[in-house]
Amino acid sequence: MKKGIKKLLAGIVTLAMLSLAAVPAFAATTTTDSGTGSVTGSVTINGSISPLTISVTHPINVAYAISPDTGTFTSPDIGITNNTKTAVNVTVQSLAAASGGTLTFTDVDPASKSWNTLNNADSKKYIALGVKAKDSTGWNSGYSTATHWATTPSPLLVGSLNPATTGTLTLTADYGLAFDAAYTANHSLVFLFQLT
Repeated sequence: MKKGIKKLLAGIVTLAMLSLAAVPAFAATTTTDSGTGSVTGSVTINGSISPLTISVTHPINVAYAISPDTGTFTSPDIGITNNTKTAVNVTVQSLAAASGGTLTFTDVDPASKSWNTLNNADSKKYIALGVKAKDSTGWNSGYSTATHWATTPSPLLVGSLNPATTGTLTLTADYGLAFDAAYTANHSLVFLFQLT
């Protein structure tokens, strides 16, 4: 029994020594300042700063509908909520036709066509699709009221959103009316979110 207790104690002592050896040393390198009268010493302070995480909530997809009989274009609002701890800029990086639908539109300038007179082939070929701020709600002063058309080659800074604030974008379009069947079409909208 004494041998068992000795082995147990030896095991405990070994574990204790191993656990002490496994603790990393956090002691700073030191220096000794010495002299007579008054002595000065300096300490270098090193900081470590992490980047702020940008977090923005927006829809994954948005659907639009063209109704040639009523001549209407409808789409839901595109809400953008800033979850970041500081204000962020919202930029439309690009808007462009994409494959995957039964039609792949060619994006054109809205003033380039007489939309109500397009024939069947041109109605299925051309669209002028744009995105813009719906109104001033949520956006900081100085936001853009301009429409970013799919033909616009450069990004458009829509504006900035404060933390816990939602701004709304809306789609707008010019299009033909002479569709002979039901079709689908896709576009890709890319945002850039940056700290102000």
